[in-house]
Amino acid sequence: MTTITQPKENVADTVDSLAAKIGFVVGVDKENCAHIHYPAQDAVKVYPVGPDYEVGDYVDIEPEHVEQFEGRPLAAWMEFVQDRRGWLETTHRAPEGF
Repeated sequence: MTTITQPKENVADTVDSLAAKIGFVVGVDKENCAHIHYPAQDAVKVYPVGPDYEVGDYVDIEPEHVEQFEGRPLAAWMEFVQDRRGWLETTHRAPEGF
């Protein structure tokens, strides 16, 4: 009898690949807007969420701004927002390489 062993799936790798497909919150700025990075679209969308928003809350509104990166790194956006608005909170949940 032949036994086929399925490769074990690394949960961290799965989470990273899902985040890359569906987006992840990179932070909330001092104007109470959540910045969600969508790697598959090479963009970040900025949503006005208000002061009660907590990272991980579902956002079901239209973005106030969409920034196409056109190959620029996410880090450049993070620095831009820091200079213009400042961050109330940033997350460290970004997949490796973003």
